[in-house]
Amino acid sequence: MHAPAGASSVHPVVRVTGNFTSENPLHPAARSALLAAFDQGWADPKKLSQNSAKAAILRNQSIENIASRLGVRPDGIEIVGEPALGHFLGIAGLLNNAATLTYSAIDKGKIRAVARAHRGPTVELPVNHLGAIEGINAVASNSVLSFQLANQETGIIQEVAELSSGEILIAVDATASGPRTPLPANWNTALFDATSWNGPSGLAVLAINNSATFTYPLPHIAPIKSPGTYSLPLLIAASVALENFTIESNELRQHAITKLSQIAGLQIVAPDARALPHIFSCVISGVAGEHLVRELSHRGVDIDSGSACSPEDLQPSHVLAAMGYETQGHLRLTLHAGTSENEIDSLAQSITEVVTQLRR
Repeated sequence: MHAPAGASSVHPVVRVTGNFTSENPLHPAARSALLAAFDQGWADPKKLSQNSAKAAILRNQSIENIASRLGVRPDGIEIVGEPALGHFLGIAGLLNNAATLTYSAIDKGKIRAVARAHRGPTVELPVNHLGAIEGINAVASNSVLSFQLANQETGIIQEVAELSSGEILIAVDATASGPRTPLPANWNTALFDATSWNGPSGLAVLAINNSATFTYPLPHIAPIKSPGTYSLPLLIAASVALENFTIESNELRQHAITKLSQIAGLQIVAPDARALPHIFSCVISGVAGEHLVRELSHRGVDIDSGSACSPEDLQPSHVLAAMGYETQGHLRLTLHAGTSENEIDSLAQSITEVVTQLRR
């Protein structure tokens, strides 16, 4: 029997009762600032008109505010309109063909792509079952170390006490941690993503600690450190979002871990490791992550699965694989500032019901 004309075969829209995905709406203050900035910050701040002068003031104020809250110098900040490009700039700007590029098995695919393109030697460091990078204290001299401060799938924070050699240049990936975790003492470049503090997507902050160690790696004529092409309204909104950002509750994370650990066959990934307060992963045996995500969505619960590098096609997590975990029943959870214990309890109940259904 054919469906009547105009009928849809898709599931009806279900009200979202819990958002545990990595995305979150803009802070209301940042949204208001963004709308206002489209009216006031449209001019090119590098020109000499009155509107450009106003735009330059807004740009400088935003950069100073962001620098202060991230613990970096305003004159060391470059705004990048594409976070993925920021990864390349932060690493390649420190490299030369004789240098060894060292990275870890849990780094993003974008960083591993930079390693493949490097004409010099590369070293991939393994991680243990707790997600800690092994061999950092043995990184060779004349190396550039790509260092992920906190993992975007597990939330695990790397211990940085061993990063003390001045002969090693360190490119820090702080896109997941944002303002939650201070940079290591001897960093050379650091990349931040505005979405990590509920700012707009499409804006990255590249901090350069010492310009003498950095060379712009793309073709250029003028002495620059970044392309300089980004949306000023997005920068203003990112600054306002950061100003209004509140770090999530670690107690809420512990409540979630405790509650979910009661589900039969569910294993939290490295639950005792030092981690960000809002991100963690779990693995549920006997079911596929894709099916879990789909069935939970039908119940009004949004959640992530698979690699954070390839969310569209739910590729298995190379992070979990490197740590020695199964990848099939993977769920990635992000707890937002407005997440409640009741929502977590409801999530645990929904997962229990879906797992029971899928195992029949």
